[in-house]
Amino acid sequence: MAQKDYYNILGVDKNATADQIKSAYRKLAKQYHPDLHPDDQVAAEKFKEINEAYSVLGDADKRTRYDNGEMDQDGGFGGFNPFGGGTHTAAGFDDIFDMFGDMFGFGSRKRSAQAQQGADIQYTLELSFMESILGCKKTISFSRVDKCNTCNGTGAKDANSIKTCDKCGGSGQVRRVANTMFGQQITVGACDKCGGTGQIVTDHCKACSGKGVVNRNVTLDISIPAGVEHGAVLQLSGEGNAPANPRGRRGNLLLVISVKPSKLFRRENYDLHVEVPVSYITAVTGGEVEVPGPEGKFIAKIPEGIKNGEVLRFRGRGIRTARGITGDLYLKVMVEVPKTISRAQRRMLEDFERECSPRNYPLQKEFREEMDRLFNGSK
Repeated sequence: MAQKDYYNILGVDKNATADQIKSAYRKLAKQYHPDLHPDDQVAAEKFKEINEAYSVLGDADKRTRYDNGEMDQDGGFGGFNPFGGGTHTAAGFDDIFDMFGDMFGFGSRKRSAQAQQGADIQYTLELSFMESILGCKKTISFSRVDKCNTCNGTGAKDANSIKTCDKCGGSGQVRRVANTMFGQQITVGACDKCGGTGQIVTDHCKACSGKGVVNRNVTLDISIPAGVEHGAVLQLSGEGNAPANPRGRRGNLLLVISVKPSKLFRRENYDLHVEVPVSYITAVTGGEVEVPGPEGKFIAKIPEGIKNGEVLRFRGRGIRTARGITGDLYLKVMVEVPKTISRAQRRMLEDFERECSPRNYPLQKEFREEMDRLFNGSK
């Protein structure tokens, strides 16, 4: 019998990677799953065919043997039946069973473990611009689910009110067997009788009504690292909600950083940008101006003849982080022209202008020459 083209069945190239093969299989398995196409024999055959293909191509050793043509006359490997009976596991299929867990009604160890962790809490923390770049300490208050102190999270009135679960024997987990086309798939999930606690409460705690947890307002002192950005999320492990199962782990507290904009600074990664107004005379003759920085004010020298909008760079004057990253500060010169002047000031400016020559204004000279060439046709 001719060897089946498993690559064509999965719609992948013969040089496809293992991840590409797995991705193609997952897509097709979801598309043709019998639960989505009841009483559709064509879909059922297609589902069986793509599973057969993946049982070979999804295993590196079997794929090599397939590529080398080592097939028996029944279209399989000598001595190997990919869909034989018995209890077995196939490499790469665990994630597929997780994907279809809800359809079959069973869970995996991974899902069971996730159920034992309390929910995370999201808290929006507002910072000033300077607090975000320098770092700070904050005290926050919020409500969370905590373990009941009266019953220590058991939900029971006292120790005599707790019995070992007769279904799971106190382990909190039960084994489930599902008959699939691959054989028997054994999974372990939380016990549905005790909820994964391994215990049955006969008389409930009055403080928490048998839940084992209560709502409580808490206050935390936290440290915000220097250089934190707007929209960043800081995770405080174990500061979230407590799980209903006393054996589980507490969730996390997720701090979502909200930074108020600054009227002076604009941030770009770890660099700071600031626009500094400079007087007309300082722009012409040069001088010194006071500039804000993360660590306070400093004096910056302005070279003579600087243009409006020109940018000066000051290395190492930007944001400094705890990880040793240091940004720069960029000063944009904004030449400020006086809005009002006196008559005496006007006369002095007019005298100054008369004493200037085209050499003092090279840009004006270049502009006029270019305009003359444009309209007079000179070259």
